[in-house]
Amino acid sequence: MKNQKGKSNAARCGKTPSRPRGDARGAKRSGDFDGRKNAKAVGAVVGRLDCKGDRFGFVTGEGKSDDLFVSHENLGGARHGDTVRAIVIGNRPSRGGSRREGRVIEVVERNPLSVVATVVFRDNIFCAVPDDRHYGELLEITELNGASEHDKVIIDVVANEYGGDGARVLAVLGRFDEIGMDVKSVIASHNLRTEFPRDVAEQAAAFPETVSPADINAPYRTDFRGETVFTIDGSDSKDFDDAVSLVRTDGGYRLGVYIADVAQYVTDGSPLDREALARGTSVYLADRVIPMLPEVLSNGLCSLNEGVDRLALCAVIDLDGDGRRTGLKLCEGVIRSAARLTYTGVQAILDGNGFLRKKYAALVPTLELMKELALKRAALRRKNGAVEFDLTETEIKFDANGHVADIAKKPRLLSMSMIEEFMILANCAVAEKFCRAKTPFVYRAHERPAPEKISALNEYLEAVGAGLTCPVDPMPKQVAGLLSKVRPEISSAVARVALRSMAKATYEPKNYGHFGLAEDFYCHFTSPIRRYPDLAIHRIIKAYLHGGADAVKRFRGFAETAAEKSSKAERVAQDCERKVDDFKKAEYMSHHIGERYAGTVSSVTDFGFFVELENSAEGLVRMATLPPAARFDGRSMSIVCGRARFGLGDKVNIKVDKVEGDRVDFVLS
Repeated sequence: MKNQKGKSNAARCGKTPSRPRGDARGAKRSGDFDGRKNAKAVGAVVGRLDCKGDRFGFVTGEGKSDDLFVSHENLGGARHGDTVRAIVIGNRPSRGGSRREGRVIEVVERNPLSVVATVVFRDNIFCAVPDDRHYGELLEITELNGASEHDKVIIDVVANEYGGDGARVLAVLGRFDEIGMDVKSVIASHNLRTEFPRDVAEQAAAFPETVSPADINAPYRTDFRGETVFTIDGSDSKDFDDAVSLVRTDGGYRLGVYIADVAQYVTDGSPLDREALARGTSVYLADRVIPMLPEVLSNGLCSLNEGVDRLALCAVIDLDGDGRRTGLKLCEGVIRSAARLTYTGVQAILDGNGFLRKKYAALVPTLELMKELALKRAALRRKNGAVEFDLTETEIKFDANGHVADIAKKPRLLSMSMIEEFMILANCAVAEKFCRAKTPFVYRAHERPAPEKISALNEYLEAVGAGLTCPVDPMPKQVAGLLSKVRPEISSAVARVALRSMAKATYEPKNYGHFGLAEDFYCHFTSPIRRYPDLAIHRIIKAYLHGGADAVKRFRGFAETAAEKSSKAERVAQDCERKVDDFKKAEYMSHHIGERYAGTVSSVTDFGFFVELENSAEGLVRMATLPPAARFDGRSMSIVCGRARFGLGDKVNIKVDKVEGDRVDFVLS
């Protein structure tokens, strides 16, 4: 968004749209070692250590396009996942040239995650086989602590009597072949909080089941119960934290976005609040949800359920006939949802389903109007340069016994995009308002990609023969344009690589804009039941509505803490969700050993190539299963085998060979 003089809105409200290169983050904020500045002062690299067992590792440092190799003797007691400081000690020959080599001189922060392993009995010795092979493939157990063979356990990696890595059992999770043990192991390895402490449960249980008349009739609340308000969510959703309304006005449209007023109940510093901050987010795993709040709130008093009065924080947004935002009113309100609609149901209505159109006749005009506005908003965002990665999501279905019954790619419905457009619109409007007010706040930041990442993307594009390049310091519109021109057979793979080239989105107490959405202002306002940063800004917004900018100055430290902890919690949750999906896809494919499928080469490495099936499962065709003449061609990112060539986007026929844990192996068929 630009003003008439061409100056960005972010700059006009006193914020820089992009963080200056090299700005220290994270460690400095929490009072720890200031990674980047001190690293530069001593010529060191600070980053995360990625180990290959106890043999060697790599440190990924900020501002470097290549990783720092660290041999076993130079690990200095550091282990996989630790944040370390390492100095460069020279160069080491590697495939295609040389690689910087380093030595760890300080462990800045220990990896907080637990190590989960399976107990085995080998050569008259109990050993632990870590689920994550970064910790080694077989560790002699020094203390069993009640564990037996085939148990899944949590271990502490310790030094054994020979000076190598061993294991001490800390807790037994159960037998390795129990139903759901894969998910239980992922939960344990990431230290997810699955039980609510007693004081939290007691506070939640003390709330009434219905909204009190005093809250409904509070003079500062606007009554929206006369408006046509409803929710649209997935068919399996149980908590509803956003509802919408839309009417046509003389000048265009008036959109209502009503978000559950969770901050009315989860008050600052209460047991519920402390636990929500510690969790940071709900975690949505394939077969379960680990909620941020107790269900009595998330599925009850705070959920915008059909036909009952609920408190809401409301954003009433005016738009012109082209769908451009012209005004915003924020207020506390009370609503009564007229219907609990689903994405599939709304899509059927929009597609002309006669039965559903008759059943929801009172809502059909509003849904048609929402479709009209959403299409205009999507067109405006595309024109502005929003980047659409269009990555596939997987739907995993279970049978009555908890086994995976089927996997399939989730369809992308217009009804989903419709709600997404309205939530993005509300998030942008709220972020801009509080940026201009210069109050403490928590923003959703997605910064410009680093030049070295774009250079690596361009090398990849050249290798796969895309015939395209991306400017080293691109605008969002240029990235979006590039992705739209990639030929269809390689578009998914290129989108994944391009996404890895982008900066990671984080929560920040300052506004840096959102590169991927091509927006100068962005926050997460719409899911306070599920995400702590949304709850945090609701608390700030409510204080602002009652007392203005002066009333929220006290939240500055709170905003910084909420942003930092929420970013960390989000990364853990995303890792868990991806890991569980991989396990469940592998479980499904384990029932199809020996069966043949057609697939598409999704990536190529020097040890083989990955093939994605139509159901979204992915497996590796290992180099060892190909003829001896097969070789990896790094220039074209393909494997050449005589006259045959296997490159990105190629169609191949495979047979499912074996499944181990979350890894699936294919062979050519």
